[in-house]
Amino acid sequence: MTEIEIKLQVPASARAALAHELKARSPENLRRQRLQAVYFDTASRLLAAESMALRLRREGRNWVQTLKAGKGNDSLSREEDNIRLPDRSAAEPALDLNRHLRSPAGRRLQLLLQRAQGESLQRRFATDVRRQSQIQRTRRGFVELSLDEGLIQSEDRQMTLRELEIEAIKGSPLAVLEAAAGYVKRYQVWIDLRTKAQRGHMLAEGRLFASPAKAGAIELLHDANLDEALLAIFSDCRRQVMQNASQIAAEEGHGPEHVHQIRVGLRRLRTAFKLFGERLHAISHWDAQARTLAGELGASRDRDVLAETLWPRLRDIEAPLIEIPSPTGLQTPRELIRDKQCQLWFLEWLEHDLKLELDRHTRPGSPETWSAVSAQTVLLEVLQRWYRKCKKMSAHFSQLSVDERHDLRKRMKRLRYGVEFLRSLLQEKRLEQFLQVMAAAQDALGEYNDLHVAHALYKEYSASNPQAWFAVGWLAAQSDYAAERCIKVLDTFSKTPAPWRKRDLPQPLCAAAQDASDS
Repeated sequence: MTEIEIKLQVPASARAALAHELKARSPENLRRQRLQAVYFDTASRLLAAESMALRLRREGRNWVQTLKAGKGNDSLSREEDNIRLPDRSAAEPALDLNRHLRSPAGRRLQLLLQRAQGESLQRRFATDVRRQSQIQRTRRGFVELSLDEGLIQSEDRQMTLRELEIEAIKGSPLAVLEAAAGYVKRYQVWIDLRTKAQRGHMLAEGRLFASPAKAGAIELLHDANLDEALLAIFSDCRRQVMQNASQIAAEEGHGPEHVHQIRVGLRRLRTAFKLFGERLHAISHWDAQARTLAGELGASRDRDVLAETLWPRLRDIEAPLIEIPSPTGLQTPRELIRDKQCQLWFLEWLEHDLKLELDRHTRPGSPETWSAVSAQTVLLEVLQRWYRKCKKMSAHFSQLSVDERHDLRKRMKRLRYGVEFLRSLLQEKRLEQFLQVMAAAQDALGEYNDLHVAHALYKEYSASNPQAWFAVGWLAAQSDYAAERCIKVLDTFSKTPAPWRKRDLPQPLCAAAQDASDS
């Protein structure tokens, strides 16, 4: 059985009102349960690495053994195999993997453990939850709402749990997202793509939060069409953005790298918009939303760069340290992610990609049938134009203004992300050389940009604090040195051939390819 559900974290301030709404909706149909579960995995977390979860759960007087297998940590759909056990005793029954052999997930688990070289399953953590559930009808179908409150426990550690699960029961799977949007608007809840199992594993390992999600490898076949390429690219961008967003919004907190990686994911999304051009006209407003969110998160990131990289260097030369105050009214990353408009955009993104998964061949309003167009034919032609532009600007870096240098840095990032999107279609040897040269160029341009931003901040503050002038002078000198390094590495880049061959670049098949933005 495949389940489609979404989890929304509920702030303490909204708990009472949300519980009252569930009860008032249909008091006679409100169901209350106590759910006590034990989760299993190997010591090296083999199941978690494969997006699988195995548990024994007591539901009232009954025990249920459940195996879940997802498509990834950002997917709304998971295969779920529930085996209700006949024994109604209070004692916990023995775990038996043979109960799942009839399901694809069960057979996959058996093969996984056979390759595990003797690793055995062990108890990892437990949950104790009070659930209130209710059925709700939407325009698109029926969903089950479950308000869960309780604890995740592992040895002497525990974590509070308070979340609203929305699961599709009948009708379109999109009913889940429709219902979620209503609760986001009314109660300021936020999407959490982490499962109870993932949170439990973090607790068992003594970690406050999950590792930051980074860009993944996108596998495209050489005959992949534009539909398949778009879904693969969007899915990986969504995974990177929403996994980091889930941790940033969480009560447990987050680290600076989560903010950095969500901004990378947003820039990769914007690269996809440039890459596919007018084909994404129906959701073109996402580009502005991604730019705005990345920019607002960047205000926090700029301060992190000062603290992590520049202040240690200023201390080494015994310079007077002047901390730049944060702008008034600056929202924290957590506030930005929990914001209602941000959450509604995430739901829109999930809906778009779910629709693509449900029907890749139906795109109302699309200028052509995407399934008939080769991704390699169209997208490599766009990358070739980006490469030529970056190469031309790199050759004249010393003559570029500060704004033009900043523009080159953004273009280089766009080119790198685009190449990484299509790396499975490119020659590995040429690709690795190209990416190494690009990485060196981006590091140099990044250092130059950080120094320039810091110089502008300190110069602005020097009027009210003369001690800042020392840093202003030092940063100006360092910026000059960084510019010289940029000239050297960009000269190498301008002489490095692209990781595709000219014969891979036929004439565009349609006018839409020529409209893909080069700006």
